[in-house]
Amino acid sequence: MENNILLSIAVTTYNRRRFLETTVSRSIKQIVDAGLENEVEIVISNDTSPDNTAEYVTAVDTQYSFVRGFNQPKNLGVTKNLEWIVNEARGTYVQLFGDDDLLEDGAIVAFVKAIKKYKPNFILVNTNNIHSLDDANKEYKVVLENRLNIQDDIFMEDFTKDYGALEPAYHWWYLTNFITANIFRKDLWQKEMEAAKKYVKPKNVFLWQAPLIIGISKYGKLLLMSECFILCRKNPTDNYVLDPRGRYYINLFESIEISHLVKIFMPSLYKQHKKIYAAFVMDSFILETNNGKNVRKFAWIAFCSYFDIFPENIQFLSMTIAPKLITHFAPKLKNFKKSILY
Repeated sequence: MENNILLSIAVTTYNRRRFLETTVSRSIKQIVDAGLENEVEIVISNDTSPDNTAEYVTAVDTQYSFVRGFNQPKNLGVTKNLEWIVNEARGTYVQLFGDDDLLEDGAIVAFVKAIKKYKPNFILVNTNNIHSLDDANKEYKVVLENRLNIQDDIFMEDFTKDYGALEPAYHWWYLTNFITANIFRKDLWQKEMEAAKKYVKPKNVFLWQAPLIIGISKYGKLLLMSECFILCRKNPTDNYVLDPRGRYYINLFESIEISHLVKIFMPSLYKQHKKIYAAFVMDSFILETNNGKNVRKFAWIAFCSYFDIFPENIQFLSMTIAPKLITHFAPKLKNFKKSILY
């Protein structure tokens, strides 16, 4: 059977049926309304959810010819599930999709047009961050508009020669960390995944991001879409909530691996990338301290890892001595940091 699929929307999910239903139904409507059933598919990989997600995945797979749903027989974990679904996708291009993110109307048509016009290797789609007000994304509020802070699309042929073209886009490289904001050529992602595993441990939750960092730097042809077609759910308690190792562990140890990768392939962005994750680590330490966990030894590791990142380095050192005191004054510290940085 001939495969004419241009784009695979690849949704990995775990234990969030109501979010998944909203996400998938909105994408299905766009595909049907635009008559794209022969060019765009939706692939769903349910990672052995303990709720009734499997019933929905089976039902939607049966109902629509362009939807393929899979219920994994055993839990793969975040990283392996993402790699599995890319390999399963039939599209020339793949958009990894968070089960709690949403597409604005017209997004899929715009993606298909952009792919045909530019023939890019990678696409980063501008986002609005949202907070859900329920357990199904039926109601939400926008908490950050136009993350890239651009009004026009940006296309870069060669990463080294044309790098300056990306400067108007605020922290564009950080968007490679948002699953739903990325569309990429499947063959290049698969090729660079093998290279990525030389730098990033297989269980690192950011492993899927590594082929993007390597690929963009090597192959270029990066398109930044200025319209905010992605609504990225950023509720404060969401990040890595299902990972038993805890947010502080992932932010501290696994982000450092990605920072090293950035240093090798995008060295000019290394310091900025590291600084962002230092702030994430500090926030997770504050959260864990409020939850009664002793983070002193991890704060010392963070200080050694981020000794060149001010003012977080001072905060990490202080948390090895008086974590509860630093946590108490955290709001004032944040305001002070803003005053000296902006």
